This record gives sequence, C-alpha cells and structure tokens, in this order.
Amino acid sequence: MTLLNNAALAQEIPMRENACALIMHGLNTNPERMSDIAALLDANNFKTLIGRLTGHDKKHLPNEVISSEQWKTDFMSQWKEATSECSGEKQQRVFVGYSLGALTALTSFDTDKGLQLPTKMILFSPAITFRFSVNAIRALSWLPFGSLPSVNHPDYRARPWTSLKSYKALFQLHDEWYGSRWKNTSKIPTLVVLSAKDELVDSQQLAEEIVSLQQRTWAVQWVSNEKSELRPRYHHLMIDRVSLGHLAWQNLSGTMTQFLRGKLSGKEQNAQ
Repeated sequence: MTLLNNAALAQEIPMRENACALIMHGLNTNPERMSDIAALLDANNFKTLIGRLTGHDKKHLPNEVISSEQWKTDFMSQWKEATSECSGEKQQRVFVGYSLGALTALTSFDTDKGLQLPTKMILFSPAITFRFSVNAIRALSWLPFGSLPSVNHPDYRARPWTSLKSYKALFQLHDEWYGSRWKNTSKIPTLVVLSAKDELVDSQQLAEEIVSLQQRTWAVQWVSNEKSELRPRYHHLMIDRVSLGHLAWQNLSGTMTQFLRGKLSGKEQNAQ
C-alpha cells in the first residue's frame, strides 16, 4: 500500500494491461471500507486506487481545507493518477463512487472540459437527489463553524462528527452538478446501485429522472440490505458484504462483474 499526494489512500492491485480504476468513498466514510469493491476489481484484473478526499482521515490534519473546490482538486488529481497508464481509446477506465464520491466525480466530469472521461462507471447511492432530511441541513451548512454527529455506522465512518463545512461543500457540489447534469456523462455506460429505503438519497426520484431524461446508457440495480446482520443498519450503507448482506453482495458482485465485462444490458434491474 502506498500513498498518493494530499493524503489519498492508494491500494495497488495487479494490473491487466488495459484496465485502470478509481474508487471514491462517501461523506465521512472511511476509505478503507471500500475494500470489498477493490477486491472485485482485483478479481477482474484492474489496477485500482482507493482515493481519499480531504477531511476523511481519522484525525484532523494541519491546515486542512474542506471545500467543494478542494474535493474536486483531490478527485481530479487522483483520477489522473489512477488512469495514467490507461489513457488510450481502447483501454478501460472505470470509476466506482459511493454517495459523495459519486457526486464529486460527476461534477468534475460534467463541468471540466479537459478531464478524460471514464469508459464505465458504477455509482452506489450517488448523492444527486436528496431526501428532505438532508435538505434540512442545507441552512445550517452556511454557519462558519460547527459539526453534527456522524450519521454513518461507527465501524464505517472516518470521524465521529461531520463538519458543517463538509455539508456546505456537498451542497455546493450538488448545485454545480445540477447546472450541467449529464452534460458529458450521459453517454457513459453506468450501473447505478440503489436502495428503495435509502434514508439520505431519494432513490425513486433518481430512478425516475434517469428514465424521464432518457439516460439509456445508465442502468439501475435495486438492492436490499434487509438480511444484513450489521446493527444498527443503514439502508444508505451498502458498499460491502457486511453492510449489504452475504447473499445480496454475492448477487450484486455477479451483476457488477457482468457490467465490467460488457454483458449487462442498459435496463433497470430487479432487487436482489
């Protein structure tokens, strides 16, 4: 394991000559908990990096700056690093993002003209449509300082508290993406993994938008973590075998493998 610049976590995985991938975590999620996804990419012989956005170390770092611009800078530098050996037209560049990580990538891809696009994406609960409970935090996010208790599971969170600066950056990214939504990413084959009971992302609204805006290269995969033994259980959290449940993860892994190998049609998938 090596470290990228700006404290990004890089996990080296054996490489297939033409396959590179970047994985990006969610808000206040420990990047190391994305390891099951990395293992799946490993099994498909991708050279993979697990990225880290500023503010997602376990301890506050000196001169730490949390902002939407900083997160885009983090993402773009790590994306370029992860795909530096896979820039050719016939080479695979896969992005896998969860929640905030998915939003940061979409904002960067849809607003930056010079950023090379991925050939495929897998997005877990992308933070692009919010439930009311999340939108209610928007007003608080403009306060100059302060934090809220993390709503993430203790075993998965990076820090016990989520700063209001982090929420402010989240909403700024969302608003920026919404102004250019799907400008560049609409033609990228994308598997979107959603839970109908997601507490934070309005998954039904997102699925309807994908259909109504005719994002035909985007396929929705509905999953359920009802059989997960993790307690407390959060439906927004479904990024590995423990949080999703053994059988559901096994089924989703099969779907993701088919998608990576180009065998998945662009149709909405049933819940596992």
